[in-house]
Amino acid sequence: MRILFFIIFFISNLFALINAIPNEMQKEKFQVLTSLDIDTSFIKDKKTKKLYKFYSKTRKKYFLNVLENGYSYIPLIKNEIKKADIPKNLVFVAMAESYFSSKAKSNKKAIGLWQFIPATARHFGLKIDDYVDERKDPIKSTIAAIKYLSYLKKKTGKWYLAIMAYNCGEARIIEAITRAKLDKYCEIHQCKNDKKIKEYRKIIKNYQYYNGSFASLYKVYRKVEKLYPKELSLAQLLKVQKKIKRQYLPKETRTYIRKIVAMNFLLFDNSFVAYNNHYLLNSGSTSNFVKVDVPAGTSLHQIAKLLNLDYNQLRRDNAHLIYGFTPPNKESYIYIPYNKLADFELNFNKNKIARKIIYKIKKGDSLASIAKKFGIHYKVIKDFNHLKSNLLHINQKLVIPIKPNLKIQKNIVYRVKKGESLRSIANKFHISYSKIKKINKLESDKIYINQKLTIPTYITLK
Repeated sequence: MRILFFIIFFISNLFALINAIPNEMQKEKFQVLTSLDIDTSFIKDKKTKKLYKFYSKTRKKYFLNVLENGYSYIPLIKNEIKKADIPKNLVFVAMAESYFSSKAKSNKKAIGLWQFIPATARHFGLKIDDYVDERKDPIKSTIAAIKYLSYLKKKTGKWYLAIMAYNCGEARIIEAITRAKLDKYCEIHQCKNDKKIKEYRKIIKNYQYYNGSFASLYKVYRKVEKLYPKELSLAQLLKVQKKIKRQYLPKETRTYIRKIVAMNFLLFDNSFVAYNNHYLLNSGSTSNFVKVDVPAGTSLHQIAKLLNLDYNQLRRDNAHLIYGFTPPNKESYIYIPYNKLADFELNFNKNKIARKIIYKIKKGDSLASIAKKFGIHYKVIKDFNHLKSNLLHINQKLVIPIKPNLKIQKNIVYRVKKGESLRSIANKFHISYSKIKKINKLESDKIYINQKLTIPTYITLK
């Protein structure tokens, strides 16, 4: 009987020991968590497990389709991440943000692979104007996102905090950490009548209700860091408090970080890996398209025809070009498939490329006057813009195909300086002074200091 007891005891402990040794898949998951600065105990998080199960079973086909659609972008994102020497797992931030669609758009006006809002995009070097929105440029937006994530990592100290800050904002993360640490501190110490703690909570509340600045919140954050220097775990920040409307983190952000962790875990699911091996795990870091320089106003239609490419695919790869052609004011670039580079270099002649610009309708404009200005027939403009009538409205935008080396008039406003006359100003701009008089409706040659004059100048659209 005693021998039987010891056998049972030994076997049960042996199984416990075997189960305690993580298998290869679990080791990979631990590496995912460690690379994102998440404690490995998070592997037990029930909601992440549930999300992982949902992806691996219910949504696997959809998940795989997303990866397939992102096949053009995954290598270039991996390449930029590798160059920046940051965790490769961050590729899934793009997937969580846009499902690898450069045309993705949120109701908060966030656009592109990495879902930048205009202010943040411009802050990190992305250009947004009438012709270009670089939030849709897969390479430039990826570089900007890496800069942003690296900045957030430097500010917060952890990659998982940087990822959550990317979703809900740096200030929201600072607020969450401050509140959570205050709560942990008060679990240990009696804070009920502590005036200092009450003041801290008041400042936090004022900030929440837009009555306080981020600077004041950040000061509290720094003080609370000293009060409670122990690091918080991800699980502690994701904790849902009872009877509290404003949780440490928004529900969207709590799901967001779990989503990214679950996506990473999915890569080590045997059935998923077997199908998707080609797309993500073993795909190289070399993009399958390349950047080439082209003249201002180059049309993607012309490039597609020249290289025998599908226009719609070329348009997707160059979604940053709002109108399907490069800006009219300077040489620019487009992306073409890498296997078409030799054809491009052999056949592309920039002197034979017809250019296009965008013209904004002003008061008094007509199709005839615009056509005369650009030296083309008004029907060309009408057909090119699919206009059903000759009626135009102010601020309407028209696409204008233009001739090479076309000179067009462009008026500027000039402020008269001391000692200047109409003749000296006319000589300065190489035009007749009578033309200045006519355009400004001057009855005499008299002008005065600081008077504003409209000066007709001419620019060459090469």
